[in-house]
Amino acid sequence: MLDLKFIECQKENIKEVVDIINLAYRGEKTSKSWTTEAHLLGGKRIEDDMLEEILEEKDSKIYLAKFEDKIVGNIQAKLENGSIYIGLFAVHPDFQSSGVGKRLLEFAEKSSMKLYSADKFIMQVITIRNDLIDFYKRRGYKVTDSFLEFPKSEIWNVKTKEELKFVILEKDILR
Repeated sequence: MLDLKFIECQKENIKEVVDIINLAYRGEKTSKSWTTEAHLLGGKRIEDDMLEEILEEKDSKIYLAKFEDKIVGNIQAKLENGSIYIGLFAVHPDFQSSGVGKRLLEFAEKSSMKLYSADKFIMQVITIRNDLIDFYKRRGYKVTDSFLEFPKSEIWNVKTKEELKFVILEKDILR
């Protein structure tokens, strides 16, 4: 098992975190990445200024997983409408399938439960990403009947003819 250290993201981590998110979701090395969206979407997932804004949001934390002083993963936990929203979850492709994602998600859940009073975790996943949905189901998340339209952006483009939308996943918080 990798010796991971978990910390909160700081402004000085922005560039490295943005690089990991874009590499994991859309980068050239994503052939190693089972979380890739590169076959669905082109362009960037996030830019530095976007992450900086997220870091400044109230009731929001971004946690990092570090291995040998290198950031290898990140995840956001944000209090939103009485629930804890989990998002911006990425693991560097070289560290995927090694338990980093599972441990980082567990850390974010436990840490955010201490910070925020909420009764459930929520997240959104692209509906056709069955591998990701299965990963979350194995961690106690349940697929709901709620869907969100996939957003448009100037920094990415849709590469598939399939309709993209998000399904909402939920997990009850047991205290």
